[in-house]
Amino acid sequence: MTALPEDSPGVLPLYRKAMEIWLPELPDIPLTSSIITLPMNTTYWEEDSWPHYDNQYVHEGFWHRTALHIFLNLEPVE
Repeated sequence: MTALPEDSPGVLPLYRKAMEIWLPELPDIPLTSSIITLPMNTTYWEEDSWPHYDNQYVHEGFWHRTALHIFLNLEPVE
């Protein structure tokens, strides 16, 4: 491949063949692993006012600049 110009029609098939060989051999190394618990109290706040699967108005990770958005959407339990 290095002997061919980049725009040569023969480069793409060679590249694809090289990737078919190279990619399956790459190791999958996880760099991080974590479990995050997101407490959402429904004693004082309506369950449906928290972000969840059916109401994804914002990412539920409140540490990521979304706390105010969550707090403004919480509805008190009646």
